[in-house]
Amino acid sequence: MMMDKFPREIQNELLTSLYDVFPYSLEEEKCMFILNKFGDDNNIIANLKYLIDHRLISENSIYQTSDGYHVNDSALIITTKGIDFIRDDGGLSSILNVTTIKIHNETLEKLEDIIKQSSLTEAEKKTYLGKLKELPVDATKHLVLKLLDLGLSRTPDVIQLISSCFPS
Repeated sequence: MMMDKFPREIQNELLTSLYDVFPYSLEEEKCMFILNKFGDDNNIIANLKYLIDHRLISENSIYQTSDGYHVNDSALIITTKGIDFIRDDGGLSSILNVTTIKIHNETLEKLEDIIKQSSLTEAEKKTYLGKLKELPVDATKHLVLKLLDLGLSRTPDVIQLISSCFPS
């Protein structure tokens, strides 16, 4: 059976070990013990490059010379993004990267207008308008975010609409 080139369990073992010794690097023997689980040198470098590209370990964990890539085990250190990835609660990133969305009455009025102008039957319109007014705040936010996602998934249409608002 062929081993997965990017085994999550070994990547996780490496990141967890680095997390445990942060801000330092692993002892060379332990580092090589974990890295060798990736298989040959190409897989070791590929996995470290993958973790570097995702900013989970320091950029100088590997270096390149004329004869290829090499592991810089003394510089193999988990990053703050790597720490947040390992933590069950998402770390500080989950606190610092919060986006607040305020929904104004005009937004709800626009949603009501969309329902009123739709091709739904009058009974369906009345039902949807009633349900919209009964929605709790969190559900309303969720609905608006889903509508925003839907709009952004149609980016060319959105760009065309925005450009039509600006005079040539």
